[in-house]
Amino acid sequence: MKPATHEATRTSRKPLVRLAGLLTAGLLTACGAPSPVEETMEETETSRLPGERPSPEAMSGAPDVLDCPTSGLIAQAGEANAAMGLRVLSVKLTNCGKEPKVVKGYPDIQVLDGDRKPVEVELERGAASVLGQDDFDAGPTEVTLTPGQWALARLAWRNTVDSLDRAPVTGAYLSLAPVPGSARQNVPETIDLGTTGKLGLSAWAAPTSRDGVMRMDG
Repeated sequence: MKPATHEATRTSRKPLVRLAGLLTAGLLTACGAPSPVEETMEETETSRLPGERPSPEAMSGAPDVLDCPTSGLIAQAGEANAAMGLRVLSVKLTNCGKEPKVVKGYPDIQVLDGDRKPVEVELERGAASVLGQDDFDAGPTEVTLTPGQWALARLAWRNTVDSLDRAPVTGAYLSLAPVPGSARQNVPETIDLGTTGKLGLSAWAAPTSRDGVMRMDG
């Protein structure tokens, strides 16, 4: 009977060890140590920025935004949808501040090359000449963003070489002022315009159900 009693005692300790481990992990998380989920989210968010970031010495003009700007609005580029030379890119503007923000109209957009110099682009409100359709842009509407909510603007262009007399235009950054009077933000993004040099733009708008929920925290 003694071997059986010894085995039962040894087995009963395993759940206690597991429970102690869970309690320790919970205390670490409560004390501010990042959980594995939080670390994964940080790494994923960082890895979404395309290309290498330039050194501080090489930076000029508007900064690449990492923290919440003084305007309380931060711009981020989404994934560009590409098909048959057509590109459609969403730009997300999030209220990262503590007060409601109102946005209306079109972002002030510039395309910059790898040296942060403006490239020549024909900017069009709407995208009729790019897409051949008029439903790309609904026009300016007032969007109120509470903290954590976001609005979208879209860009459309074609990576088409239709002239041998002009060199293809490729941008490395979008420089934008979200609303009139706000500081410019540089968003790393490849804008391969070919030789068309045309970029269609929509106004800020609240996201639809296809774009997901309107909060940063999901």
